Amino acid sequence: MSASADIRPSAPEHISFNAWKTILILSGTIVIFLYLNTAMSPALPGIAQDFQISDALASWVMTAYMVSGAVMTVIMGRLADLIGAKKMLMIMMICFTVGTILAPFSPNISVLLALRVLQGIAVASTPISMKLIRDQVPKTKFPIGLSVYLAAYSGGMALGAVLGPVVAAGPGWQGNFYLIAPIAVVLLFVCWRFIHSDESKKIQEHDLLDEAPSNIPLKAKKHRIDYIGIITLTVTLVSFLVAITVSGSIATNPVGFMIPLVIGIIFMILFIILEKRIKSPLVNLKLVFHPVIFTGNIMMLMFGILQYFVITGIPRLGSAPAPSGLGLDAIHTGLLQLAFGLSMMIFGPVFGLMVAKRRGLNIKLLVPGIGITAISFLLLLFFHSTSLGVNVSLFIFGMAGALLPNTLNNTTIGFTPREYTGISSAITNMMRIVGGAIGPVLTTVILASATIPITVDNVEKSYPSPITYNILFGLGLAMAIACVFLGMKMKRLATKMTPLTAKDVT
Repeated sequence: MSASADIRPSAPEHISFNAWKTILILSGTIVIFLYLNTAMSPALPGIAQDFQISDALASWVMTAYMVSGAVMTVIMGRLADLIGAKKMLMIMMICFTVGTILAPFSPNISVLLALRVLQGIAVASTPISMKLIRDQVPKTKFPIGLSVYLAAYSGGMALGAVLGPVVAAGPGWQGNFYLIAPIAVVLLFVCWRFIHSDESKKIQEHDLLDEAPSNIPLKAKKHRIDYIGIITLTVTLVSFLVAITVSGSIATNPVGFMIPLVIGIIFMILFIILEKRIKSPLVNLKLVFHPVIFTGNIMMLMFGILQYFVITGIPRLGSAPAPSGLGLDAIHTGLLQLAFGLSMMIFGPVFGLMVAKRRGLNIKLLVPGIGITAISFLLLLFFHSTSLGVNVSLFIFGMAGALLPNTLNNTTIGFTPREYTGISSAITNMMRIVGGAIGPVLTTVILASATIPITVDNVEKSYPSPITYNILFGLGLAMAIACVFLGMKMKRLATKMTPLTAKDVT
């Protein structure tokens, strides 16, 4: 064969119309998924009152959503690699739509929690969406597509934080479901009709395992689904997240904390042992423990915690009467986080465009991204006593929210073989979700550690002491500084090491 016969036309270095269509549709889905996550927080008191349950049980309306999301993120990410991203997207959209339509008609808390678990499958959309985007966008333009999607991710969270208190104060806890249900139905149809997936990007075992006998039919050589890995990982994640959720009451219920913690540790060890021995594991440990990817995932976990310090702490600060908090009404409490959401939606695409235009800029922005986070928490620590101080701090934090996940995801995916995009991004997103489960618990524990009595409308209640907000934002600052050092380490590793190939992880 002549040399000219090997020459193939290069892929166009621009994002096609169909790719943009996919990016925008997927961005729309993540907005409604994350909206229903954060918007339910201010609705919890109404749920507790309607169902006549404790606030602790009502909080599981959010916890169930996040536990389901953390578990299904890894499973759906892996299945997207093996079976196809479009199929997993449609399953996820159907589950979310059905759950959203039925949730406001729940007769009791058990049914509502079951439907929230069904909805939580949608949180697994991030690895599926990243795989669809990566498959359709040229490598050099991937940061642009990713940044638009991540801006929608952050925007959905912020939109829920802004509108959640308003909806909860008006139509009640059912209002968010009524609002999102018709949008979910439309997006379900749009995803089915207009998103197309390149199924050639699935993992095929006959392409990766050289030792497979040549006389075995190709269908017999395809990857098998690791059901044992799914079960052990599910028990591990659920146990740890339950332990995290009940850790706030460890003083009064130590057994309720220790039992799920011990179960989680046992099943985590069992999961690692089994995954090392299985030829087609649910989670490729060589990929997960690659120094660059592992460091990035630890940073994503910590950033998830910091995000939920803001998402759960700021509404408490805004709604608490003086001298505990700012004493704002529901609308102005929601507006406290408007600057946060706008900043993320503005700077997300801007940073993606910058990274796409300048090769190597992504790695250079790793440390500045977490540095901006540290600055924002420093400002919150000293200036959270006024609405202006909070808004300025959160606008800066929004810049970090646009920049840091963008650089972390771009870097980890850049070191990941294309065939493993789903599971790699799933692990990264799972770490962010787990951080999102830890953040509210830490916030609640800190704000409840010292209280002061305040009389409002002739009713005396206990509210967080002003010093607890100093502790919360001080802890956030310390974690952000720790992440700066992790970012420096990740940058150093990323400049020295080469990206993985499919053979490196088989």
